[in-house]
Amino acid sequence: MKKSLVALAALAATSAFAQSSVSITGYFDRGYAKTENTNTAKNAKAISSNAGTTAIKFNLVQDLGDGLKFSFLSETNPADIGGVVQDTAAADITTQGGGFNNGESFVSLAGGFGQVLLGSPNNELLTTATGVAAPGFSTGIGSSYSSSWSIFNGVGTGNSGAFIAGIASATNVAADKGGVRGIRQANTVKYVSPVFNGFKFAYGTAPKNNTGTGDTAGFTDMSVRYTQGPLDVMYASLKIDTNTTDTVITQAATGVTGTGKSYTHSLLGATYTLGDLKLHFGTGGTKSGEATVKTSGTIYGVTYTMGQWDLLAQMAKADDQGTSNYDRKMTGLGVNYNFNKTTRAYLRYDSLNYNTATASSGSEIKRTAVGMSVSF
Repeated sequence: MKKSLVALAALAATSAFAQSSVSITGYFDRGYAKTENTNTAKNAKAISSNAGTTAIKFNLVQDLGDGLKFSFLSETNPADIGGVVQDTAAADITTQGGGFNNGESFVSLAGGFGQVLLGSPNNELLTTATGVAAPGFSTGIGSSYSSSWSIFNGVGTGNSGAFIAGIASATNVAADKGGVRGIRQANTVKYVSPVFNGFKFAYGTAPKNNTGTGDTAGFTDMSVRYTQGPLDVMYASLKIDTNTTDTVITQAATGVTGTGKSYTHSLLGATYTLGDLKLHFGTGGTKSGEATVKTSGTIYGVTYTMGQWDLLAQMAKADDQGTSNYDRKMTGLGVNYNFNKTTRAYLRYDSLNYNTATASSGSEIKRTAVGMSVSF
């Protein structure tokens, strides 16, 4: 009798465990990168992630029955040990960056109604910019949505020079700055609909707190996507309400006040597939009550696959319609040699020009990288 009870208990435990699955996935990228700047003091050589963001993801999915599934995801973006900057002052020495659970992080409940996420999921603008409107440069070298260049201005989460995800941060509008971008924001509640006749809708919000202590900016994140046959079209917007007192991280001499304003970044992206050829297009920009912050931009790209080879190219420009009128443009080129579905060697190049509105052409950066990456 006791043996039967033990056997039944073991079977019940095994059945319960079988309803859950835990996986570890990710992406690892290292390559040699060389940066040449018109400001030669900023020239650099490094081993780093160049074609994507190195990430390790822990994911649990539990089947609750009746078509319901509970899951959680925890992403860590480990940074390599520093060493590019080795100045005499201790503050100038780069060190190991990043930390556990510093990427996407959320719990979710999914079913026939769609999916509800709580935490810090990636926002829809990131998906539109890197997955639809442009070739597969991710946010690395060659991307029009990198930490060095985007068509958006003002306030973002993961800004040029800030690398702050989830916190509203202002970046200056200047001749040597490449704009801002949205990655993810803390305290997000998001709903993602099922697919209806090729259409999918997503809406997320992060509440604003303006109590004087522990203030946080408010976020509204939404998208509509249509995927059918060779056509993939997506529109996304990210509104950041900084009408708070102390949450906007402002870099030196930004020219952006941040506090007391709202910033809306929007992007319409499209991919059309013709056999081995993909054509990409994007148009969007930033609107704000900030006089110095208003842009419109366009992205044109192409991806061509020949057997194990991928060829990527894009051109983008930002028309700064604010008082400073710092127009900018970029060109990105890439080659992948795919050893298999998960491992590749890559070559990346981009040319970034931060102020095409002036006779001097402003600050220019050229970056070249060669490396390898693996997904798992």
